[in-house]
Amino acid sequence: MDTLKSLKIKEWRLIMMKKRNVMILFSATVALTLAACGSKEQSSSTSSTSGTTKYASEVTHDGTPIKGGTLKYAIVSSSPFSGIFADELSSDTNDSSIGGLIDESMFEYDENRKLTNTGLASIEFDVENKTATVTLNSKDYKWSDGQPVTIDDYIFAYQAIGNKDYTGVRYDDDYKNVVGMEEYHDGKADSVSGLEKVDDYTVKIHFKEMSPSMQLAGGSVCAYIMPKHIFKDIPEAEWEKSDYVRGTKFVGLGQFKIESIVNGESVTLVPNEHYYKGVAKVDKVVMEVVSPDNIVSEMKAGNYDIATMPNSQYEAYKDLTNVTLLSSQASAYEYIGFHLGKYDKETGKNVTDPNAKMADVNLRQAMAYALDIDAAGQNLYNGLQHSSNSIIIPFFKDVYNKDQEGFSYNPEKAKQLLDEAGYKDVDGDGIRENKDGSKLTINFAARTRDEANESLVQQYLNWWKEIGLNVQLYTGRTIELNSFYDKVQADDPEIDVFAAGWSTGYDPNPSGLFGETAQFNFERYVDAEGTAIMDKISSTESFDSAKNVEFYKEWQKYVHDKAFIFPTLVGEELTAVNKRVKYYDVNLGSKKSALYQVELTSDTGAK
Repeated sequence: MDTLKSLKIKEWRLIMMKKRNVMILFSATVALTLAACGSKEQSSSTSSTSGTTKYASEVTHDGTPIKGGTLKYAIVSSSPFSGIFADELSSDTNDSSIGGLIDESMFEYDENRKLTNTGLASIEFDVENKTATVTLNSKDYKWSDGQPVTIDDYIFAYQAIGNKDYTGVRYDDDYKNVVGMEEYHDGKADSVSGLEKVDDYTVKIHFKEMSPSMQLAGGSVCAYIMPKHIFKDIPEAEWEKSDYVRGTKFVGLGQFKIESIVNGESVTLVPNEHYYKGVAKVDKVVMEVVSPDNIVSEMKAGNYDIATMPNSQYEAYKDLTNVTLLSSQASAYEYIGFHLGKYDKETGKNVTDPNAKMADVNLRQAMAYALDIDAAGQNLYNGLQHSSNSIIIPFFKDVYNKDQEGFSYNPEKAKQLLDEAGYKDVDGDGIRENKDGSKLTINFAARTRDEANESLVQQYLNWWKEIGLNVQLYTGRTIELNSFYDKVQADDPEIDVFAAGWSTGYDPNPSGLFGETAQFNFERYVDAEGTAIMDKISSTESFDSAKNVEFYKEWQKYVHDKAFIFPTLVGEELTAVNKRVKYYDVNLGSKKSALYQVELTSDTGAK
């Protein structure tokens, strides 16, 4: 999909890594040693090469396209979709996968994640005067219900997110940076003064400060647009319950419209006859949630046309003859986070507790050095996942620091850090006590995904035990994904450490995830040093590329030193494409594989 709207998920984070290990199953009760093992390479027959990935990024299959047909798209996930398809309100990757097809971002972007003046709108920045001018590229756009699109719809979306009754999670510092937004949010103004309507198709946005992130996909300029003629008559606090948000009445600007929904399981889409780029070539798209446990057999049977495949099952599907595998570098990573405070709803700020159980940085760093992530990636994920030295992952090649010191596997260093910090085994049972000699039990939460993940979680516990830490799995088992994030976001006091994942989006600016007011700062760690670095990254000074790189290097070192979070697995994403799909590609910024352009060469999937 070529929409930015579903990709402004630097804000969310629920990354469904969809992995299951069928080749290596480890006992949950036995200490495990993950030894490195080779991964069998397979050459690609596709039309281009990817360089750093296993397969090519695009393919053209043989065959003459038929007229119409039904495309079947697998959403590979262990959890159902929640059904909130409006991206202004969505907080779920599965929902966004669907929402990105029925709605559209204001802006498009290129292979370098930079906004372009294609798509629905153009944007022009005036750094000196602190403004951005957004102009619709046509006066003839129509919503899927046939009503005309104007700039009022864009202004409406901006103000909706800033409204005091807004129930979503998008309202953050990026929105507060618009002149007059905070006054509007606080009820001191009837509108946002910084949203200056020029005419029916143009708005000039006045900002308090300009940031280089404004130039990037998923950056700090709002990319959302909403049908004002629909939502102006519905109380905003009730939007999430509306059939216009979660049902067949959804009105958008996307490639398709909703025909029917099986709650949590599937959505059937039909072409949007008003889509500004043209009517889809297929008659229908059926998007279904498919368990990671079943996706290999389903793809083998030809039941789905496109699916992101679990890395852990690579050996089970690498030789399938009815699909072509495509590679892309994942804009996502897994991580370990530490519960270090709370989110104060009254002030809208994260508050760090200096007395939190995990407040000692030496304890946090020790837990990082205890994990052999590369061995886990090799054995559980067939070498398609590996460790990262930074939470600014290699996907962001312009600011990623390959020389940043990471937490390589070093259990002896971990033990030394714990010794020096005063966490010692007082009673000789092999388990360390608190600094005051009291019992130390660390509660660890992880989300339920697949067998590989279950093995990984147990291995984490064993590795931590090897350095003398008693880390117990919260509730005794992994937690269903939606419940997991509910508990983490609510600052469950019983959770000390958690394993989670982020979909990074295309803007590496950390303020939306780690800022003082960021609701997604699940660690709740804030200090003056980190805030100052984030301020520099977001400053006009950072429009200079050399300064931008310098500030990002500073941020990467800061995160490593403070260790309130550390990355675990990062890697590439494999997409399986049935051979009845004429052409498909996974290149960053590509518009050629938008689903409205996809053609099929037969009525049924290749088997």
